[in-house]
Amino acid sequence: MPFIRSDIAMPRLPSAVQSAIDRVFSVDLRTLALFRALLGFFVFVDLIQRALDLRTFYTDAGVMPRDWMIQMNGLWRISLYSVNGETWFVSLLFGVEMICALALMLGWRARIAAVALFVLHGSLLNRDQMVLLGADILIQCLLFWSMFLPLAARWSVDFTLADPKPTLRNPHLSWASAGLTLQVLSTYFYSAFLKSGREWWPDGTAVDYALQIDGYASAIGVWLRSFYPLTHALTYFVWLLELLGPILVLMPIYNRPLRFITMLLLMSMHVGFLFCLKLGLFPFISLTSLTVLAGGWIWDALDRFDQRRQTQAGKLGLRIFYDRDCGFCLKTCLLCQTFLILPRAQIAPAQDTPRAKALLEANYSWVVIDHDDRAYLKWPAFVQLLRRSPLFFWLGFLLQGEWAVRPGNFCYDFVGSHRAAFGTFTGKFMPFHARSLETGRFVQAIAGVAVFAVIAWNLCTLNVLLKPAYQAMIQPLYAQLTPPFRILRIDQLWDMFAPFPSKEDGWFVIPGELIDGTQVDVFHPERTTLTYDKPEYVSSEWPNIRWHKYLERIWSAEFSNNRLYYGRYLCRQWNGSHEGNKQLKTFRIIYMLEMSVPHGQTPHVEQRVLWNHECFSSAPAPKP
Repeated sequence: MPFIRSDIAMPRLPSAVQSAIDRVFSVDLRTLALFRALLGFFVFVDLIQRALDLRTFYTDAGVMPRDWMIQMNGLWRISLYSVNGETWFVSLLFGVEMICALALMLGWRARIAAVALFVLHGSLLNRDQMVLLGADILIQCLLFWSMFLPLAARWSVDFTLADPKPTLRNPHLSWASAGLTLQVLSTYFYSAFLKSGREWWPDGTAVDYALQIDGYASAIGVWLRSFYPLTHALTYFVWLLELLGPILVLMPIYNRPLRFITMLLLMSMHVGFLFCLKLGLFPFISLTSLTVLAGGWIWDALDRFDQRRQTQAGKLGLRIFYDRDCGFCLKTCLLCQTFLILPRAQIAPAQDTPRAKALLEANYSWVVIDHDDRAYLKWPAFVQLLRRSPLFFWLGFLLQGEWAVRPGNFCYDFVGSHRAAFGTFTGKFMPFHARSLETGRFVQAIAGVAVFAVIAWNLCTLNVLLKPAYQAMIQPLYAQLTPPFRILRIDQLWDMFAPFPSKEDGWFVIPGELIDGTQVDVFHPERTTLTYDKPEYVSSEWPNIRWHKYLERIWSAEFSNNRLYYGRYLCRQWNGSHEGNKQLKTFRIIYMLEMSVPHGQTPHVEQRVLWNHECFSSAPAPKP
């Protein structure tokens, strides 16, 4: 099967079969570029958000020191964070991963960045099981397939500085493109099977129960609860879409319309999640993964539209002139052309055009001449490029005011006066190169094995739906796959709201007593009175989604051995900012359990005392 079309010759299949495979499993290189940029961007955003709680969640001074992590992880959970638990080391790993995320986003050394991100992100997931979200595993799986794909073959630093430019067809078919496509569809298809509770089918109450989870429901989600017929219909919509959508995408006939409609429907579902439930980055990562389904015909249509727009704007087109003696200047123009998506902009040395040469020498500036033959210099020239960009035109209009010219020209002059230094830097780290942007036979062979291994793993996750006799047949395969999948951290289980949405909900109350006997609210130290009443919006009780997930798991029996560490953390936090008799002496962690009930019924609230803690006790930590 010719799963690498450009550089690997393989025996041909019958033309009808080959054509069907092309339609179903090929991914356009421009689509891969969009996927790469969004994935790198959201990994970077995720790291910024995690960094807000870096000391709390990822160092030995927080709620999960390394001794607890190592005991909980077991044999196959490997993490670079186990080397050192101090803040400086964790910050270093975060910083390196952030750089790799930016490199992936821009397509600079994209393959190396993807591999490094895969290792670093897997280590991060293994560092802290108690704050893991569905988005984290999905990111890891997407990074896994990214290592085998030509992500930098379009709209990237690597492609822009390639000399000569690689001649790659836009449709890319490989084992890795098939693996990525199946990975994206797996999150829905297997999730539909695991949603086996009656709440999904036939009762149709699952969405209503999901919106009753106050810890996740937004204000819009709370409001939507009152429209029971709508939530009833949405339950069937979500379940059927997750089950049938992947099948429609894999249909070889009418593939283009079915693929496009399914992509839009799945995207609309995640937009609904985004407004109704506080799920962190999960909707954004899911939307990123779904861009993989965008066919090349979409990009061709946009290209034709841009061509017509350019033709109507003027015959001369957009022209960018640079100083021939400045290699850094040429790279800057090429990168602007790439990332502002101006493929028809002409780039040429100013010395070859008398008008541009005169302007360059008189103003020590690059020159941009627009469709109306008007010339722009320095900062205004860059603003004109922004205005012509189909992606950043809005930024050009924001920055075109007189207020931006002076600081913009200052920045331009600073770069211009130090262009030798910038030239040295880019010459070392961003040189023109002749590297291949595709992978070879051996790498694709590994991807091919991985395709079947991931399919087998996901099938094994359905064993909970089988009878015991069939489970025993699958167990040996699952046991063989477990070590490598856990080491790679792609041991995926798409059980979101499965087999039905949790019916256990509630909020925390932590009453404490100071040394002088004063009663305080440890969970909300800013409050002067302690209350057990239900908050108006429980989802606003936590600083962020990872704090919610951590406390949700504190409630569960599986992670009950971490309650002592959380208790010690609360003592340190309070007593670090209070002295003498105002220090915290004792407190209790109470979970106000509220079980979800059928529509129209009133839930009952029950107090569950999870932990009693003495701040000045030297009790040993419990074993996991």
